[in-house]
Amino acid sequence: MCYSALVEQSCKKLGIRYQARIDHDEFARLFKERIDGSGAKIPKALEHSFLHHGGTAIEKKIEKYIRDWNEQEISESEKELFTQTKRLKDAERTLAAKITKKAQNDQRIASDKIEKLKYKMSRLKSDSLLESDSRIYPGQYAPLLVEIKGERLIRPFRYLLRPSGQDPEFDRKFSGCYNARRDSLPEVFWWKSVFGKKHGVLTIKSFFEHVDKKVLRFDPRGLHEMMVPAIFDHNEEGDFPLDSFALITDDPNPEVAAAGHDRTPIIMKENHLEQWLKTGATIDLKTYNVVFNDKQPTYFEHQVAA
Repeated sequence: MCYSALVEQSCKKLGIRYQARIDHDEFARLFKERIDGSGAKIPKALEHSFLHHGGTAIEKKIEKYIRDWNEQEISESEKELFTQTKRLKDAERTLAAKITKKAQNDQRIASDKIEKLKYKMSRLKSDSLLESDSRIYPGQYAPLLVEIKGERLIRPFRYLLRPSGQDPEFDRKFSGCYNARRDSLPEVFWWKSVFGKKHGVLTIKSFFEHVDKKVLRFDPRGLHEMMVPAIFDHNEEGDFPLDSFALITDDPNPEVAAAGHDRTPIIMKENHLEQWLKTGATIDLKTYNVVFNDKQPTYFEHQVAA
């Protein structure tokens, strides 16, 4: 399984790379609904993709939604920082007079929360990016390349597929639905309902896996980016509509297996991109086997993730 991935989050770069249109309306909806309480988890690097560009009315609207959200988060963090600072001072006063377990716990918890809040606020206020700002975990959003009605689009999708018709409780019951095994695509009902119908591509630079209580980072030798095939679905259940996806994995490369992991994301060759994105009821699913079998030759170097 792909526990997390370092993703190309620049929509502009992806649009140029794949000759695709950025679906600004969908990104605007995503950022607006986050303000309205959707709970969408959006990496900082994806936000950054829409900042400082000015331009069209829709681009300005997206930037405003992002900045409004950040200001809201900063304001709430400042309030919580005040609460935790008071908690810490109260605990320290108590400890100066008498050592109690409650005061020690309050001191420890408040100190930890203050440190995390200060870091969170510094990142919210900063326009600079760290490499980790491009990393996605299950439940977070990423820009996916899709083809709809013959047009290539860059659209936001959540990395954790929730099939059409399933309520939000599905996410908890089937929390592993962020990766789809190649051999299970025609068998598992929520995979086969979209396999051959709704395909996308996620562009990644590295992926991360849990191995022996450690997180290992796998980097492709000689490759700057990797195209990973994905399947997606649209869901109208709950308070907000949801577009979500899962990556497709296969048996591990030998070096990945030697490192202790049993799956590897499929790395697609450039010449199979058009074939993968073309979907429809008349297409024989077996035609996609060439995409899976004729993979991009890749050797993964690994190290313990920082």
